[in-house]
Amino acid sequence: MCGRYYLEISKENMSFVSNIDTFEYKTNYNISPQSTVPAIINNELVNTTWGYFPGWLKEQDNPRPLFNSRYESLLEKKTFTSAFRNNRCLIPLSGWYEWRTENDLRQPYFFYNKENLQIFTAGLFWRRSNGDIETSIITREAVPPLDTIHNRSPLILNTSQIESWLSDKEVDLIYDDIKNVNYEDILFHKVDTAVNNTKNINASLINKYEEVPF
Repeated sequence: MCGRYYLEISKENMSFVSNIDTFEYKTNYNISPQSTVPAIINNELVNTTWGYFPGWLKEQDNPRPLFNSRYESLLEKKTFTSAFRNNRCLIPLSGWYEWRTENDLRQPYFFYNKENLQIFTAGLFWRRSNGDIETSIITREAVPPLDTIHNRSPLILNTSQIESWLSDKEVDLIYDDIKNVNYEDILFHKVDTAVNNTKNINASLINKYEEVPF
């Protein structure tokens, strides 16, 4: 899963977006579900709410928004099939966090691209009747060595896959185009547990955690 991430917008990496020079965004190092986040829809950055609330979910006790959508479910589950056919988008990241249980404690790790500030993940969006837009990041089974920390990862797209993802191709073809994802440029390291508190949003959250010797 991807339940927390960091985004700093790079005009260089997003030069293809039509409104990149006018879109205003303040870097956030600890984005959590239901936050306002930018997504690329129809080649424009637009503000959306991270997490989709279908009607059936709101009827449950203590509902949580669907901030992730499984790649394996895109052609199977009714919740996602319509959006997969009609409402695909890109959700930019600069890195994301995952947790692993170590010594009975949840230890956070930060994942990032060693070459580029911007990572483009496959996403879905839903428009509400009032015009609000809700988004979900697509995830897939993690590959080694990322799977040593968590069994899921955001579905990262390269340039050709982005073109396919946003194209008018049949969804079956798009599904095949994005099934092979290269994570060779993704690095990760342990970070301080300060990231556990969503009120902490400063740049130090992504710094590598160093054990203090006694």
